[in-house]
Amino acid sequence: MSAPNSDGSDAGERLAAAFPATPLSPRVAFARLRDLEIRGVQLDATRPGLRPRELDRSARRDLSATLARHGLTVAGLDLWIPPAHFAEPGRVDRAVASVDAALDLAADLGRPPVSVVLPPAGDATESVTLTLAGMAERRGVTLADHAVRVDADPGPPPAGVGIDPPAWLAQGADPIAAVTRWGEKCGVARLCDLLSTGGRGPLGHADGQLDLLAYRVALETSSFAGPFVIDPRGWTNPWADLPACRRAWLAGAPGAAG
Repeated sequence: MSAPNSDGSDAGERLAAAFPATPLSPRVAFARLRDLEIRGVQLDATRPGLRPRELDRSARRDLSATLARHGLTVAGLDLWIPPAHFAEPGRVDRAVASVDAALDLAADLGRPPVSVVLPPAGDATESVTLTLAGMAERRGVTLADHAVRVDADPGPPPAGVGIDPPAWLAQGADPIAAVTRWGEKCGVARLCDLLSTGGRGPLGHADGQLDLLAYRVALETSSFAGPFVIDPRGWTNPWADLPACRRAWLAGAPGAAG
């Protein structure tokens, strides 16, 4: 990965955001992200109107055109299926089919990564994970597994990796070490923090626990080449905090939000 310029242009070019879970229509949310000078959008593949099975070829072309009119590109898709569904006999087929549909949509939208959380490795899930990894590889799409890996030596993951700092910090794990270790396989880096209350919040928050500068340095010096995704899930004031999170990231140090 090329090092960013001193003005943070590389970090800005690859910056994206998932829009908050609000009643706003996708078109209104796209306009808001454009006004915040965020160029990439992380689509929620479980949201009505954006579910892969609801979008035929015509609807996918319309979605691409709408994003282009707003000056946006698709940074990735989020598909937050409960990990247990991939291990339960009564749910695994539907879960796999949902991932397959999301990968198909991603292939039509420029092959951005698809973010999931897969269950821990084990005899009951290994074949499912390998199946999903194969589906992604055949389509040329990165499947970014956001599961927290705390094993001493879990070995290389069959799918790609997604780093969500609050999830790692909440389990007493180190997201910065994860970036250093899995940088080459990392498909998505989330921009959000774990607050002292145990909730999620924006980068730079006064109660945040993430060492933002160390996180950014790890991403810049690893082989990570994916999007930097502002992830407002669980934030108290998501639309108000998105600009501050963006400023904190581009500044490369905490203190811009609070």
